[in-house]
Amino acid sequence: MRVKVCGLTSPADAVVAIEAGADALGMVFHDASPRRVQPRRAHEIADVPLGRADLVGVVVDATPTQLRELVDQFHLTAVQLHIRSCPMTLAAELGVPVLPFVGLGEPGAATRAAWWPDLPIMLDSLAADGAGGTGLVGDFEIARAVSAHRPVWLAGGLGPHNVRAAVAQVRPYGVDASSGLETSPGVKDPRLVEAYVRGAIEAAAIVHNGLRT
Repeated sequence: MRVKVCGLTSPADAVVAIEAGADALGMVFHDASPRRVQPRRAHEIADVPLGRADLVGVVVDATPTQLRELVDQFHLTAVQLHIRSCPMTLAAELGVPVLPFVGLGEPGAATRAAWWPDLPIMLDSLAADGAGGTGLVGDFEIARAVSAHRPVWLAGGLGPHNVRAAVAQVRPYGVDASSGLETSPGVKDPRLVEAYVRGAIEAAAIVHNGLRT
């Protein structure tokens, strides 16, 4: 299972996430987000020796041209994109993996998503503008049902307090946390980051070994 720390706005927080064992780091480029990363900071984060961690750009309603520019400018290794602006052909055209976002508000939406069944989708709670990043915990039972049929990233209100239970119940391809790891929007608490990553990894090991939590 993979572990993502999202909403990074500083290279120091990126280093903390990498040292904690995160597999993926997320930078938000959505203008309406309080965690929107500034270009200078995004370049600094991209310059951090990432090792095994992917660098994911989180975008809402961008054109293919804008996405290609972001990938090239900040050396992104994946893009997380709202599905309403994410045609299937984009996954082949962009040159890096595309993680489409699907809201958990309506049970059938994720299973009806027109997306290749072997490529992961991002499950999160819906915000008023139709994007994710609400910090609200979604319905784990819906997520579990979707995860039984296709790989999913689980997001929405995750942190050290609930990531173990989420992994045990949903058995996702990956988990994604942001606001649950912060002292303020975009500022990560190293202790929370470390506890979240450790909890996710340990819970995944228990699930993998078939042991009870």
